[in-house]
Amino acid sequence: MDIMSIGKNIAELRKAKGVKQDELARFVGITAQAVSKWENGGVPDTELLPKIADYFNVSIDELFGRERNTSIDIQDAILRDITKTKVDDRISRAFELCWMIEQSMYGTIFSDPERFREEAKTHGENDQIYSQIEVDSGYTEMGLFNRMQYFLVVPDAKDKDKALLDGIDYPKFFKLMADKDIFETLVFLYKRDSFNAFTEKLIIKELGYAEDKAKQIIAELLRLNIIAKTVADIGNDVVEVYQFARRPSFVSMLIFAREMIDIPNNFYVNNRSRRKPYLK
Repeated sequence: MDIMSIGKNIAELRKAKGVKQDELARFVGITAQAVSKWENGGVPDTELLPKIADYFNVSIDELFGRERNTSIDIQDAILRDITKTKVDDRISRAFELCWMIEQSMYGTIFSDPERFREEAKTHGENDQIYSQIEVDSGYTEMGLFNRMQYFLVVPDAKDKDKALLDGIDYPKFFKLMADKDIFETLVFLYKRDSFNAFTEKLIIKELGYAEDKAKQIIAELLRLNIIAKTVADIGNDVVEVYQFARRPSFVSMLIFAREMIDIPNNFYVNNRSRRKPYLK
């Protein structure tokens, strides 16, 4: 950082903004002669630097010729934007920012989500919007549906086959999910407070299963580590008590399973420039 270059930088900023020396001087609270002195090799007093930087909407580092780190600026702006938002509104605000990210991936700006829905209606469709980007570096999916809104961005992994397929028995998992009673039990457990323990009797009572069926379901959920078992002394009895490990990923699975089943065929935008398959 060359401290003697600050005067030259101030002159360039002033000219770029289209203001005269006396205008800058009035804002800072000094004389036009002082500004002229800076621009001819002088250096402003240290206490004046924040006010000069504010006038030109730059950082003090930029006054001294350091280039702005745009990446850090953007991260800081997002951090400040969300943290100043009410806690209950932060997810909604984050989703709005995700919509901006999705638009930027296309290299254009459509509009805000509500205006884009209105645009969708002009195409003879309802207000269900789906966006998809597939490029060699990864993909994104975004749904602006009445039933659900979501945003997914997946950078390409070096070895997706190994990351996704090795050591995972998907057929067994999906066979389990295909069992209507097990699926119904999972939905029931997700609707309960995750901190509430439950017993086999609760499953029998609330879902109407026979005892053998309830035992089978619990055994399968234990095998997948979806529930955990403890033993409690209740009166004179020793009772097996189960704790449900509620995971948001179950909801994510439902979202994308629905998109596979009920393919969005309404108003959507996409960029499918990917040249290589996802899996080898």
